[in-house]
Amino acid sequence: MKKANVLIVDDSRSALFAVKALLNHADIHTVTASDALQGQEALKKEQFDLVITDVDMPNLNGLEFCQWIKSNPETAHIPVIVLSSLDTDVDIENGFRVGADAYVPKRLANKELIPRIESVMDKCTFVKDKTILVVEDSKTIQMVTKQGLEDAGFKVVLADDGQHALDIIDDVAPDILLTDLNMPRVDGNELCRRLFNTDKYEFLPIVVMSSIGDKSMMRRLIRDGVTAFIVKPFNVDMLVVTMEKLLSDHFQRMLEERERLLHEQKLTIGFIASLVNVLEARDKYTSGHSEAVTRLSIAIGRELGFKDQDMNRLQIAASLHDIGKIGIRDNVLLKSGKLTMEEFKHIQTHTVIIQDILKPLPGMEDVLVAASSHHERWDGTGYPNGLKGEDIPLFGRIIAVADVFHALTGDRPYRDGMSSEKALQVISDGVGSHFCPTVAAAFFRYIKTLKYPEQ
Repeated sequence: MKKANVLIVDDSRSALFAVKALLNHADIHTVTASDALQGQEALKKEQFDLVITDVDMPNLNGLEFCQWIKSNPETAHIPVIVLSSLDTDVDIENGFRVGADAYVPKRLANKELIPRIESVMDKCTFVKDKTILVVEDSKTIQMVTKQGLEDAGFKVVLADDGQHALDIIDDVAPDILLTDLNMPRVDGNELCRRLFNTDKYEFLPIVVMSSIGDKSMMRRLIRDGVTAFIVKPFNVDMLVVTMEKLLSDHFQRMLEERERLLHEQKLTIGFIASLVNVLEARDKYTSGHSEAVTRLSIAIGRELGFKDQDMNRLQIAASLHDIGKIGIRDNVLLKSGKLTMEEFKHIQTHTVIIQDILKPLPGMEDVLVAASSHHERWDGTGYPNGLKGEDIPLFGRIIAVADVFHALTGDRPYRDGMSSEKALQVISDGVGSHFCPTVAAAFFRYIKTLKYPEQ
């Protein structure tokens, strides 16, 4: 959270002092006002990032003050936290009814106020500099809407009709779409229908504006997925407030979805770790192999400049790359001698078995494909699908290098492990036939950073 400038409004000197001390300790700059009238004057003279107000005050109470802030075009964007000793359900409901962004009981201020400030400020930061695609055939409405939204900090891109919007939407990547209904070529109804049927824009917030105030049409559009409906003519300031509220709510849903996905991922990784333990308990010679391949794969991914999200997916894929061997017979998996042709074909099926194991897990499609492709070869002679070149998933190409290097340097019942130097030469000789040149180059860059090659 950036260093905020916060206005504190309370008629109690002791309360002002306590809240000011609490915020200053958190490195938050504060200005104080002893009642709402002074608060109004402060807001006219200075820019604030947040207002914290008591409710029970003379002249103008805190709820009336909050309502004034939210109805004033120059201050409507400022978030308000109500901090009051009046904390019944009715009191809290009244606070939110006049536009408060949060309500904190004074008895819980020491514990809850700073986290609530951070939460509110994070939401406000999130909605700024977001892109709104405005789809409108009227040049006048275009200009008025664009000016109002840009003054509030939004980036605005204009489209003359639905077809124009469809032509540019991938390049614009809007955070919200504001569209008229009656337009030439592709109208607002058809634009919404097409976007709702596109996975990429299934959850894009869409606001429809129209001079047609037909309730049945509004209900149908909202039922079909439209987020909100604005009837023309509308107040631009209220439009701005609507956009901020929609994006803030959308942000909150995104946070909740992210938490859910992280929880699912933890469960998935725990399940994978259990499967790896089961596999390695069967074969002492492969004990630690998955961990070593994962470690080396992550190092290669880092050399390739992967972001955190890609690194997490690569880690999962590498961890389970051999998990299909659970379905391989012991007399083949643990055989100390050379495999027969039939046995070799059987062990190759571990790349297919992994797909059967992981298919029921949600959100694992990319990981599944990557993990099952680590025996594909750059020249197309690998298995299970004979993929060639960049048709092989990048994760699979990374795991292939890490897997072969660790397998060559590790002991097996039928041979001792190679020296690192000899294994590196095998990798080098396989570049362009077995291994992806780009991945191999990243692997060798990593190896050069080690005092002793990874084993």
